[in-house]
Amino acid sequence: MQSTRQPVHLDISPRPGAQGNDFRPQVRLEWLSFLETTPFVSVLLLLPAVFTLAPVPIDETRYLAVAWEMRRATEFLVPHLNGQWYADKPPLLFWLINLGWSLTGVHAWSARLVTLLCSILSLVLIGRICLRLELGQQGARLAQWMFVGTLYFALFANAIMFDVLLTSCVLAALLGLLQIEAGEHRRGIWAMGVAIGAGILAKGPVMLLDIGFAMALVPWWSVRARNRWRAFFGTLGCAVVLGIAIALAWAIPAGIDGGPDYARALFLHQTFDRMTSSFAHGRPMWWYAMILPIMLLPWTLALRGSPETWRFLWQSKACRFALAWMIPTLVVFCLINGKQPHYLLPLLPAVAVVGATLVAHGECRISSGAVALLMLAAGGLLAAMPWIASRRVWLAPYASISPSWGFSLCAVAIALMLMRQRARSVAVLALASLIAIDLAESAFARPIGDHNDVTPVAEMIRDAQTRGQLIAHIGWHNGLYEFAGRLQMPLQAIRPSELRAWCEQHPDGLVVAMDGDLQLDAVPVYSKPFRDARASVWRASDAINAHLVDIRPTD
Repeated sequence: MQSTRQPVHLDISPRPGAQGNDFRPQVRLEWLSFLETTPFVSVLLLLPAVFTLAPVPIDETRYLAVAWEMRRATEFLVPHLNGQWYADKPPLLFWLINLGWSLTGVHAWSARLVTLLCSILSLVLIGRICLRLELGQQGARLAQWMFVGTLYFALFANAIMFDVLLTSCVLAALLGLLQIEAGEHRRGIWAMGVAIGAGILAKGPVMLLDIGFAMALVPWWSVRARNRWRAFFGTLGCAVVLGIAIALAWAIPAGIDGGPDYARALFLHQTFDRMTSSFAHGRPMWWYAMILPIMLLPWTLALRGSPETWRFLWQSKACRFALAWMIPTLVVFCLINGKQPHYLLPLLPAVAVVGATLVAHGECRISSGAVALLMLAAGGLLAAMPWIASRRVWLAPYASISPSWGFSLCAVAIALMLMRQRARSVAVLALASLIAIDLAESAFARPIGDHNDVTPVAEMIRDAQTRGQLIAHIGWHNGLYEFAGRLQMPLQAIRPSELRAWCEQHPDGLVVAMDGDLQLDAVPVYSKPFRDARASVWRASDAINAHLVDIRPTD
């Protein structure tokens, strides 16, 4: 019986005079057509890292410690770290991690799976936003592929970080904004209000900054809102009030329960203080301009346009919406002293929307040559890593990486070169980017995990606590041992100046320290490398007369 299956044809053609879709052949291979219609299959490439990557200090281990302490103490209103309240972050991610643990048991992979599910939700929301912006199914798929193939998203899709969850909340709020813009006021107010509340509970008032300019500039990107801007802004005000009310439903009881110092830190220190004089991650204004093109790989190398592209950016409603969402917000982030790459994660979907719009309308084409060369160079470097690491002390932990990972990455690059026309596809390039990230994460997973693993020390602490033996850590440790050892009580922290007195009072106790910061001239009972230091355990009786030098900068 003869097959009736027909070749699949694209449904988007370039507008007259555009540079265009000459790189998009009319007849696709079966597997390529399947990929273009199912971008969520690509998420499976990110799944192995969920189970192979160990928690990365200091952030991931700290957040797992807070979630563990929340579970251990059954205190879900005010987060705690090492027995003290923790006001740096709101509780939504900790709640979700504990919800996952209630289903799977307490594992680091369960927490990673929570953030991966948030990433999948973000892909769904990007597709819905593109449909609202009238880009059609093809444009929605292009945007999803561009987002999932972006270097920094692929790296962070399963990271135990607040920005992954915040990105989902930002996208949900913007979808509600588009519902309001389309006249669906009641649905939009509820969708946007709940998303704003969840975003504030995820990472604080920065949620309002991530969506604020898209709201404020709505008369610029929407003709409908421009004609009725007073009523429109009144509706948006209702959504914002609802979102703030949802956040305050937690913040006010938490502030009362945590006390005046916690309330002050919650409402002032982590909002206004961060905006005016950040106390961490201080970097110059131009820093994001340097780092953003790297975060957006491979698209910074792959997208090719013409001078007419810039004119189209201002004519397209979808591009105006994305530019209003991203550009002013990026400027504000540049003005804020504290900067981290992951702060920009909620803005990356805007780049995907712009890129998808330009490609779908033939204003940009895809060129994979430079990307393939970059992957080839990265693969060669990864293959040579054992040789390089054996000659550099600071790279010694990576000497065990197998060269086969690098050769596999080179094979992906060569495949891109050989595919020619078919490689000039958003889906294929995004898939190659995901495979490259997966190979790199797999290569570094074991050496990084071994280098950052403090489980033996954490288990010694837990066993000592179980025996009733007193144990102290010299200096603050950011919850490094709590989750790794599943500690049942906080680990006491003492100042270096208190060491001798503590050891004299508890000669049968144990002392823990990172002796890269604190040089103690006594023989430890256990010691292992940890990042650029060593995690060591001493008997208090040995540490009483030891000479301690604190080489850390004073506050």
